[in-house]
Amino acid sequence: MRIQFEIRENLPEIIEEIMNSPKWQTSVKEEISGRTTVVIRDQAYDSEATVEIYAKEIDIRTAWSKYYYRIFIINDVVWCEYNGAYRGLLEQILLPTITPRESLLESEVTESSLYGNERKTLRKYAEDNLKLKQFRRENFNENMNGTAPFDHPKRVYDEFIKEDYVVIPKNEKK
Repeated sequence: MRIQFEIRENLPEIIEEIMNSPKWQTSVKEEISGRTTVVIRDQAYDSEATVEIYAKEIDIRTAWSKYYYRIFIINDVVWCEYNGAYRGLLEQILLPTITPRESLLESEVTESSLYGNERKTLRKYAEDNLKLKQFRRENFNENMNGTAPFDHPKRVYDEFIKEDYVVIPKNEKK
């Protein structure tokens, strides 16, 4: 899914947060003519994101999911473009403060797996995404926990979940 929306923060505020946030460690990797590349790391979750800072743009790419945020200025207005999964929008720990100026649900999804390049609001996308999830649950034996057999590798569940394995508490062992 790709979506663009206007945000309240300005570029200097966002850069300051990226470079000096107590939420993560920041390492400057490269400074080359108008571009600074930094890596921000969250030690608690062993995750990181790469950030490229330009004069009028910031690009953020998460390491695990490869979600992409582009924060940029057009006509003195700061915008954010997100390219990633619907459920990942603004959910990353390694992300500076990004506050939509208007209702995010009224922003247009410009590209998606549901509509291709047909533009719809995020509200409409969310409604149709829920309908698709319900359809999959009813027609493809999707589990009630929200996963379908074709969403996640079944071998993960088979290899790591042992339903008939009984753990004996330490104080009962002889």
